Amino acid sequence: MRRVLLALLLVLGVASAQSAIQMRFGYGESLGLTFGAGLENRLQQNLSGRLSAMLAPATPGVALEAALLFKPDLGQYDPSLAGLLPYFGGGLSAVVGSSLTAGVSFTGGMEGLIDPYTGLFLEATYVYGFAQFPKTWHLAFGVNFR
Repeated sequence: MRRVLLALLLVLGVASAQSAIQMRFGYGESLGLTFGAGLENRLQQNLSGRLSAMLAPATPGVALEAALLFKPDLGQYDPSLAGLLPYFGGGLSAVVGSSLTAGVSFTGGMEGLIDPYTGLFLEATYVYGFAQFPKTWHLAFGVNFR
């Protein structure tokens, strides 16, 4: 129990130095229902990096993803669309559990800002498995806290 609390404090400490902390809920083809967290950091004006981990009890295991996302604020093009952030990108994804699955992930989604510090998002991810690993998809929704 102490190790879990220490790991949680470490993750939250690292996350506070980043630009956004995510709470994620989702459903995936082979994962079932998932719950997890993510860290997102703005790298450039329209470019973000994200690390996420989701518990997948149906597998059982932990789904991990590292992604690079093109994420522009549409308000820079049209002021009436301020606060809408469509995004797409990809990276590496893996499910660590009783059997390892790994592959290249492709992600697309939309985030809407409620206020400058909070945003709701909905996204879809497709994972193209390496070699004999299966191809799978995952839908997620959640909240970003900046």
